[in-house]
Amino acid sequence: MIAACLCPHCTCCSWVRTDPPLRTSGIITMSWMSGTQAGMQGLLNVTADSLAEYCGLTGDHQANSVFLESQLGLLQRNPSQSVINSEFCAKYLPALVDAYDAQDAAFNIPMRMLNAVAYLPYFARFLLTTAKTSICKTQAHRMATASSAPADPVHIVEMCQFLSTLLALQGTNSVSEEDKQALLPKLREWNRKYQKQQITRCLKQLEDDPETTILAGGLKQHCESSLNECGFDGCGKSGTSKLLQCSRCKTAVYCDRDHQKKSWPSHKATCFPAVF
Repeated sequence: MIAACLCPHCTCCSWVRTDPPLRTSGIITMSWMSGTQAGMQGLLNVTADSLAEYCGLTGDHQANSVFLESQLGLLQRNPSQSVINSEFCAKYLPALVDAYDAQDAAFNIPMRMLNAVAYLPYFARFLLTTAKTSICKTQAHRMATASSAPADPVHIVEMCQFLSTLLALQGTNSVSEEDKQALLPKLREWNRKYQKQQITRCLKQLEDDPETTILAGGLKQHCESSLNECGFDGCGKSGTSKLLQCSRCKTAVYCDRDHQKKSWPSHKATCFPAVF
């Protein structure tokens, strides 16, 4: 059995993030000491649109890693984290993946944001229905062929966390044997040097460790459960054509209209019109 919650930002699950706290407070202070009060308030007000702005997805805005990290750090302590991330995914996930595909480096701003939302059913559904290529294959190839590792260990942990989640959702077979053999020595070196759970887990997944494989299967089941099982609390009926999909977000299904209606009060907070 695995824990009920597998959100990578919580501390109650097997697939837990243990990377160091985001180093944002000093960055905010130094960057905004001479800024306007309105600018500071804008940075502190984390919304789906502000995250998209700092990812460089809207208008003429350039991606800003400092401001994005600051907002993600604030979001980790926000009880509305899943709500904001869900709205972001519904509105911007295809654009974010396009931005990710346009990158060359293994660690980049779109990857950082994808890692922050990879636990949501929006992301799981995107992988199953919309993704043009295997994101897992792309991320593994970038990490395997990179001439050097990121200088910041936090970035290495982020990369491994993201790849670990992708390996669970899309399968280790997504990674070519060539990339796998190139990546394994790097993961072993990082594992010895940093001793972080995310790196260890990613390594064990590529080594086909039986226990880790079971945990990865549990993560995949959890992330895709709302796409395959009736969302009414206590029901969990599964099926395919007989389940009614939420026409708005497309991330929840129900065995009948009655269960859909009764589930709306709990579902509506994370239900947003999906552009994909």
